[in-house]
Amino acid sequence: MLEQYYLLPIVLLLTILYLSSYFLYTDGNLKKRTYKLIWDVLLIASSMVVGITGLAMVIFINLNMLPIDTNLLFWHVEAGIVTAVTGVFHIHIYWKSFKKIFK
Repeated sequence: MLEQYYLLPIVLLLTILYLSSYFLYTDGNLKKRTYKLIWDVLLIASSMVVGITGLAMVIFINLNMLPIDTNLLFWHVEAGIVTAVTGVFHIHIYWKSFKKIFK
């Protein structure tokens, strides 16, 4: 059975949160350090969830503990969506540093 993943709601929610924090930062209501920290922590946390659930699934597969718990797979994919979207925001935040890499 295929799971229903929440791609669009997650992307929209994160985009709204990012734009809100960005405008708070540009208006001076949010410090630059806090603005960056929020998105760095979210990127790290979602990446850790992806990594831990991925490793758990690999262990389950290698120990022939199939079928894989679909709930674990669901959260792996959902965290992957958060990681991918937050990664795009991370590039936007650190754009000047990224530009130097490709010069």
